[in-house]
Amino acid sequence: MSAGYVLVVAEVRRGLFEERNLDTIGLGRELGLPVSLLLPENVNGVDELLLDRVLKVSADEGTFLNPLVMVSILVKVFESQGQPDFVLFTHSSSGAECAAYAAGHFSAPLVTDVSGFDQSTGTFFKSYYSDKVFAQFKSTSSPTFLTVRSGSFRENVTRNQAAPAVESVGDIAPAEGRTFLEYVEEAGGAVDITKAEFLLSVGRGIGSKDEIPRYEELARAMRAVLSCSRPVVDKLWLPKERQVGTSGKTVKPKVYLAMAISGAFQHIAGMKDADCIIAINKDPEAPIFQYAHFGIVADVNKLRDKLIETVKGS
Repeated sequence: MSAGYVLVVAEVRRGLFEERNLDTIGLGRELGLPVSLLLPENVNGVDELLLDRVLKVSADEGTFLNPLVMVSILVKVFESQGQPDFVLFTHSSSGAECAAYAAGHFSAPLVTDVSGFDQSTGTFFKSYYSDKVFAQFKSTSSPTFLTVRSGSFRENVTRNQAAPAVESVGDIAPAEGRTFLEYVEEAGGAVDITKAEFLLSVGRGIGSKDEIPRYEELARAMRAVLSCSRPVVDKLWLPKERQVGTSGKTVKPKVYLAMAISGAFQHIAGMKDADCIIAINKDPEAPIFQYAHFGIVADVNKLRDKLIETVKGS
């Protein structure tokens, strides 16, 4: 393939194609160039995606995730396929690390946590201060390296009528001095919020840990499962298993009731695909209202008490 394409570097875990790859592919399609997907061998689940080419590396998953090895892989890809205009990684711990190493090696620009793109101007967007400020970036050289925020572009991904062409990049040797050992899973808890159809989620705006029992009471009355934002876990008001967001769990309930949650992008990424989002916050400028289907500006604790009274009285 000649130059003039987008290279998407896949995120894989335990041989599985991560769902967050749909966002990098989605941005790739929006850029209006052929899209090639780079991934290790023996990873399934990509044949039905709308891709122009799949490039498979003869390396195990742990080797592929090594940023030192990733540089060697990209050198080989650039030599055989031509230099791409853009190289896209997921905005995850491994994606951001690999992108930084690679951009440094190629002396190329890097924009992290991209959440928007304007086709008419070729401008990328990323946010700061919990989505209250947006910065614009425009690529003036290639390749440009980007990490893509989860949940931002997956609606652009369509299914393929035929399987994409597949090419082998060849064998890649592990890097010396750094070795992947194992995945360490978080211990399972008593509650799996990812399976709940109705989540009542609370943020630090509820005031204190003393308010938690009343929200537990409301959740029971509404037949909901109680969840929370990261600050609530950081303050030890609720256990980690209840956390929604990029450093917690990604959830897709039928109803997501967010109470006193401002809406930092890390939290939004974990719940934005809920069927119905209801936000209650005393701040009318809270970012979460941009994503909510229904919004209420109110004192959450006072409204909570009214809801408990109403639900229990019905």
